[in-house]
Amino acid sequence: MNSFLKSKRENREGAKRAKTLFKKLGVLRAFAVKVFRLGTFAILFTAILMSSPITAQAQSSGPQYVVQAGDTLFNIAQSFGVSLAELQKANNITDPTKITVGQSLTIPGFDGISGKVLTYKVKAGETFSGIARRLGMNYDLAVKLNHVTNPSLLYVGQRFIYVEGAQGSPNGKVTVIQPGESMIALAARSGRSAWELALLNDIANPYAVAAGQQVITPADGVPLTGLPTPFNSIVIKPERIIPGGMMEVIVQTSEGANLKGKFDEWDLNFASDAVGQVALQGVYRFTEPGLYSLVITATTPNGGLSVFEQMIPVSDGKYPEFQRINVGPELKDILDPNVMKPEFEKIRLASTIYSPTRQWQGIFAKPIQSTFISTPFGIQRSYNGGPLDNFHGGMDWGANGGAPITAAANGTVIFVSELRVRGRATLIDHGWGVVTGYWHQYKFHVTVGQKVKTSDLIGEVGSSGLSTGPHLHFEVWVGGNEVNPEQWLTTEFP
Repeated sequence: MNSFLKSKRENREGAKRAKTLFKKLGVLRAFAVKVFRLGTFAILFTAILMSSPITAQAQSSGPQYVVQAGDTLFNIAQSFGVSLAELQKANNITDPTKITVGQSLTIPGFDGISGKVLTYKVKAGETFSGIARRLGMNYDLAVKLNHVTNPSLLYVGQRFIYVEGAQGSPNGKVTVIQPGESMIALAARSGRSAWELALLNDIANPYAVAAGQQVITPADGVPLTGLPTPFNSIVIKPERIIPGGMMEVIVQTSEGANLKGKFDEWDLNFASDAVGQVALQGVYRFTEPGLYSLVITATTPNGGLSVFEQMIPVSDGKYPEFQRINVGPELKDILDPNVMKPEFEKIRLASTIYSPTRQWQGIFAKPIQSTFISTPFGIQRSYNGGPLDNFHGGMDWGANGGAPITAAANGTVIFVSELRVRGRATLIDHGWGVVTGYWHQYKFHVTVGQKVKTSDLIGEVGSSGLSTGPHLHFEVWVGGNEVNPEQWLTTEFP
């Protein structure tokens, strides 16, 4: 009897489930009919569009870039690390020269990234992580979007790509964790909790930070650059550095930090000035265009150490190709490398002097009244058909023999001597690694150790040494390299 009742009950429950299932099937059938009708409409609508004279450019999915003034399709492709052909295909562009300002382009190769992308021009003293944080970019996403393999190789003038509309951290400063220091201590100094700082810096465990790790702390009114403390700002001038040109590095720090630096192979010496700590460096004339490393180390009074590194581009100087000079047999022996090289080394060593006190002010004065420049700076030279393995390291002014030569700026005379190639030569130290040279003189009017002021008489024009006529060869050395003197006669440094 019990088994009969159980079987009957199971039959009733089964019937209920079947009824419910049929109801669901009915709903699905009605939905299917609607989908079919909509699908038929969609097919008809598509057919109408295809037969219409209106055409639409089908674009691939991906972030959108709006063309800016001065953009070319080739440069846009380079910026995003894609080929020109890929960019054309993604946007159905047949003629790459026909793009317009304001046009929106789909950038291929960035699956999972959408929205409008913009570019930001990297300034001196900015770091990849600092820019990403300020613009609200996830670090890994920023690396992917910028096709970066080594974020430390970010260079001045580089275009940093970011997604518009992200909420970043415009203010803050970066602190380097010192040996023996903890996130707890850093948090206490900044008035924040350790977990708050961990969240801000995407750190999983605030108790497991290592010495040398950089941590961003909030700081109202302090623009976030990514510079680690005690660096406040770094400015590099000019924007376009060229071989034979000048480089100014101006650093502002807190905590009375002591600075040391290096640009490529040249040591940077910093001196205090009203604008901050300043280093001046000449760039060797035969430096190849490319990216060169700038490293600045700051040591605080309590022994804290921070290092900043950035790549600096050096452009082509675009100097005239060459100058061929023929000299007579009476001067031919001077062309012997055994004569020329030791003399150059002697001058180079004397010009590498660094005095921490700046003696000059303002723009340098022209050291001669002549307006006739017979040879400009930087031109490559060949003597008697020889190789183009040297360059003209200064400016030549043609003048009458005996014409006065004057000091270009305040300074101290450090060299007075008669040489085989440079003839009667004088060097004046102006401080901060800046030295001026005056070659081929007829007569000296100064002695070593003598203090001179701008426009003081120091010598007379002659034709001594390797010279084919009376003239003044004037040089400016900065940080052990010859630079174009014309810069110093037209521009105030720093």
